[in-house]
Amino acid sequence: MEKVQFPRFMVAAEKSGQGKTLITCALLELLKEQHRVSAFKCGPDYIDPMFHRRVAGVPSYNLDSFFSSREELIQLLGLHGGPDRLGVIEGVMGYYDGLGGSTDRASSYEVAERTHTPVILVADAQGRSFSTLAAVRGFLNFRPDSHIKGVLFNRLSPMLYPALKRAAEEELGIRAVGFVPPLGEEFRLKSRHLGLLRPEEIPGFREEIHRLAEALRPGIDLEAILSIAKEAEPLPARRRRLPQIRKENGEKPVIAVAMDEAFCFYYQDNLETLEAMNAELRFFSPIHDEKVPGEADGLYLGGGYPELYGKELSENASMRASVRELLAQGMPCIAECGGYLYLKQELADADGISWPMCGVLPGGSRDSGRLSRFGYGIMTAMGDSVLGSVGTSVPAHEFHHWDSPENGDCFSFKKPVGTREWSCGYGTESLYAGFPHLYFYGHEPVRFLELAARRRDGECGRSHRT
Repeated sequence: MEKVQFPRFMVAAEKSGQGKTLITCALLELLKEQHRVSAFKCGPDYIDPMFHRRVAGVPSYNLDSFFSSREELIQLLGLHGGPDRLGVIEGVMGYYDGLGGSTDRASSYEVAERTHTPVILVADAQGRSFSTLAAVRGFLNFRPDSHIKGVLFNRLSPMLYPALKRAAEEELGIRAVGFVPPLGEEFRLKSRHLGLLRPEEIPGFREEIHRLAEALRPGIDLEAILSIAKEAEPLPARRRRLPQIRKENGEKPVIAVAMDEAFCFYYQDNLETLEAMNAELRFFSPIHDEKVPGEADGLYLGGGYPELYGKELSENASMRASVRELLAQGMPCIAECGGYLYLKQELADADGISWPMCGVLPGGSRDSGRLSRFGYGIMTAMGDSVLGSVGTSVPAHEFHHWDSPENGDCFSFKKPVGTREWSCGYGTESLYAGFPHLYFYGHEPVRFLELAARRRDGECGRSHRT
């Protein structure tokens, strides 16, 4: 089988909060000066890829070993990489942290193991110096092949680096690729209830990242990092085959995708999967536009922060009426998390003020004060829906602070570790709406697109699938 070279490395850390995103962005800023880069994020994160895109100027993709098999992860890397590119992958949480906090399943380590990607471990030296090496040794030895090929010392005094570099290479047999000096609070990224602020919300973001990269440049050995990246094993040159769905007259089904300040949580692979299955995407704003695009055959309402824009969404009455009317007519719709909240009768904003929403689904939602039902799970359909027939299993994940007392009972959601299970979601022949987010590599949206392709039966006839 033909294989393709794709130099790549992963930035991993001992635990969350170790500056992976800042360091990854700084490395992207430095590396893009001489290389074409492809960016990736381990796990189901939506926000970190936004930072990668803003820095590198290219899409950033998720690599998730819960949603994707070994073969699919390799295909994803191969699809977005190549010998003329350099892949930079940001890990998630601690390197070995996986499902339920009790396994390395779906961890950064599993992604590295499945894709044979070399790893640079960010080792935090704050409050310690030589003891940092003991922690590094533990990460190296925890699995027979850790895939850790380099160490980057974070928050380390420049005076201490030469001694730690020498000891790491002589005693641990691992390459030291540099250090990050202690940085001031001005380089700390601000967060809200679902993670970091979006880069668009940070004044002067591009200038700040450039300043950060210049602060790191003297301590980073880019040649050593590139040498490690070139050790990555070649990838099979395979591409997944997706069903091609079109209208009877050969036209593409048009999917209207909500995209603005309130709705911005989309996997890049989800959007590209729709296009690869022959859909044409039309982006629109539930805040700023008057109605759903008139040519739309289907509607995709993703996640985001509708709770921060309750007033603006509510005051756009023509858009709410447009959504309500189209769904009443049977337009196929996928509404995840924030999109699901938009379809309910009302939504309480961050100040607790309730605003009318689309009124397609019952009840309302408000801040629960904490992450609710957080994590991966398997959704099983209790009846037929736009996601598939009864019994269809769909991998998904939940991640939200806002909650509501009535969340539907058309699906069961079971955690992959333990026995916890609950009912969730609304499903009809033309609708999926619920808190769980979907990943189209884990479940292709075939029925959704087929329904969209034949929605205007009088005009376009039946759908065709090849």
